[in-house]
Amino acid sequence: MVGIIGGTGTYDVNSFGASEVVTVTTEYGDVQLWKGEYAKEVVYFLPRHGANHERLAYQVQHHANIAAFVKLGVQRIYATVAAGGINPSYEVGDLVLLDQFISFHTTMYTYGKYSVDMTEPYCSQQRNLLLEGAKSLGYRLHERGNYLSFDGPRYETAGEIRAFAILGADLVGMTNGPEASLAREMGLCYATIALVTNRAAGLSAQGPDLKQHSKVGKENSHKVLDLFKYAIANQGAEYTCNCMHYLEKALQARSKH
Repeated sequence: MVGIIGGTGTYDVNSFGASEVVTVTTEYGDVQLWKGEYAKEVVYFLPRHGANHERLAYQVQHHANIAAFVKLGVQRIYATVAAGGINPSYEVGDLVLLDQFISFHTTMYTYGKYSVDMTEPYCSQQRNLLLEGAKSLGYRLHERGNYLSFDGPRYETAGEIRAFAILGADLVGMTNGPEASLAREMGLCYATIALVTNRAAGLSAQGPDLKQHSKVGKENSHKVLDLFKYAIANQGAEYTCNCMHYLEKALQARSKH
């Protein structure tokens, strides 16, 4: 089973042939997902902000979302996020395969059950599949990207963006830090493609704007979904990554204290 988390502009719940709506009850709240199938894999599609973007970033129930996937038996998650571009080589509409993130969240807590290794926060196997897919489909996909995850709901100041650039951030957004952290804590395989929907604050005449995010997201979401479909069709049954090992290591360390 595979989970898909759609970000801003990626709202089409029928992208994977949704046949039914599933509501999963977790201790953190109820989560609504659309169940479909692709390449003989059961796929659960979750629009992070709701099917009509009714939730802003700070309102997303990350704990409930990841817990719902765990409850359904999903092991692999592919996610997309809309992000502001800080790296000058990125253009609006570019796709970036995240390999690192910096968390500036002040109110974000994990499940708090154990401490997991986040040295490499994204699944290496799924990242390789997405890179292969980009080559096969002829899509431009930046191989690496360092995403700075920020609380919101306000957008960043130009001064903050200058500081984030000094720290090595390539992109800025509000959702991926919590989501990736919780997925790792649960031992899930997780990879994210970021879509550059605007230049970050102070880097262009046009400031951040939700309508712009949604417009660029909708125009390019088919590319992201094509890459996810390629990965699902070619992932196979074997796990060659360390995602579950990180959880096992954390559990062993916890049991010794």
